[in-house]
Amino acid sequence: MHIERLDFENSPYLGVFGLATDRIALIREGLPGNKLEILEEVLNVPLIETSIMKSRIIGLLSAGNSKAILTTYYAWDRELESIRNSLKELDIDMRVEPIMTSHTALGNLILTNDTAALVSPKFSREEVKIIEDVLDVEVERGLIGEYHAVGSVGVVTNKGGLVHPDATEDELEWLEDLFKVEVYVGTANMGVPFVGSCMLANSKGVVVGSLTTGPEIVKIEEALGFLR
Repeated sequence: MHIERLDFENSPYLGVFGLATDRIALIREGLPGNKLEILEEVLNVPLIETSIMKSRIIGLLSAGNSKAILTTYYAWDRELESIRNSLKELDIDMRVEPIMTSHTALGNLILTNDTAALVSPKFSREEVKIIEDVLDVEVERGLIGEYHAVGSVGVVTNKGGLVHPDATEDELEWLEDLFKVEVYVGTANMGVPFVGSCMLANSKGVVVGSLTTGPEIVKIEEALGFLR
């Protein structure tokens, strides 16, 4: 099984509450065991339940790939330490670094896989250098379909990508060249174009919001490399 529908307390916006990589997934605290089991089975990585700034919207307040996790600088020390301790117990070597920036919604503003990252032009060049250093990938600033919230309007793994339907052909070619994967346009949750907010995905599986339709699922499977 590599795709499943789910909701988090009746919310189909899973990407707001979690972050998936090919090595671990950060998930908001408080989900029932049956939903955690589905997430672990489909994404096929260990789950780390956590909060950031005592908030459950950890998908907005963090971004990352298989090499590192970036969080808002305002994350509590004990939260960061808890994530680091969990990684240590799992024998997974990943950096967990807070970044000093006024743009705290990192999950909305950073789109990344293990090859590259696209970040909002709102980040300064100095901030881009920090992101590049921590995630250990090439980083470019840019828009998708005139949206600066590139992490909200896109999802990219090491196998494929899906972005907002307003993305142009030139942007799709640019994204494919940057991330080294095929990139499609599409929606989730019955026509929502902010696909990054609607799902949790890695190279092993994808969990989509409960409102996602059958045709949308087929497109998502194709875009993220599960039908190729």
